[in-house]
Amino acid sequence: MLSALIGGYLYSSVRGQAMKPVTITRLPMLVVLLAISLGSTGTVRSAQTIISGIVDYVYEPNPQQIKPKMYNWQIQLNPADSRNGSYEIIQVTWSGKANPKATTTVLIDSKMIVPNRDGIITFSLNVGDKEPKQNMGRRGHSGQPIIFSGRGTGKAASNWMVLPGTKVDRVVPSPKGAQLRDGKLDLLRLIVSNESGEEFRVDVMLRRE
Repeated sequence: MLSALIGGYLYSSVRGQAMKPVTITRLPMLVVLLAISLGSTGTVRSAQTIISGIVDYVYEPNPQQIKPKMYNWQIQLNPADSRNGSYEIIQVTWSGKANPKATTTVLIDSKMIVPNRDGIITFSLNVGDKEPKQNMGRRGHSGQPIIFSGRGTGKAASNWMVLPGTKVDRVVPSPKGAQLRDGKLDLLRLIVSNESGEEFRVDVMLRRE
């Protein structure tokens, strides 16, 4: 359509002594506006389809700190997901093998996770010290800190993950490129055992309310 308009304009310019001056001056402007409009539409669509998820992940980025955090993420949601409901960061603790039961704890409230001035939800999340805090809450439990910092929002919060045991057998952090799916973004999975040898699974995730 754009090439047809340009072709029609050139043809009329050569042949067209009968063409009115006002038409000759307005047609190039119409072509320019159409091109800008098409380009803008493509830009908007591109921005709307940016993947929501982890844009950066670093393990223990600064060992020189007194207590460097072990797991560190930068997370960003696309414009559509940023507008589509509110989000919170939760801990889900699974106990029992035959019939697993889940206990959910809110670590970072949805009031903290808000869009910035550009309408984007984006934040930093730092979790865990090298040495967990022992007897967190009660004997036999351990704790790990979690620190949230909204980017461009002035929102920040911290909390403690309380683990149902003192031995962390395995940790699986989600890497850069992990995506938000069905309103959930998995961040961290820990396998923990207590003094009796009972095993638990602990999941930390971003979840749409």
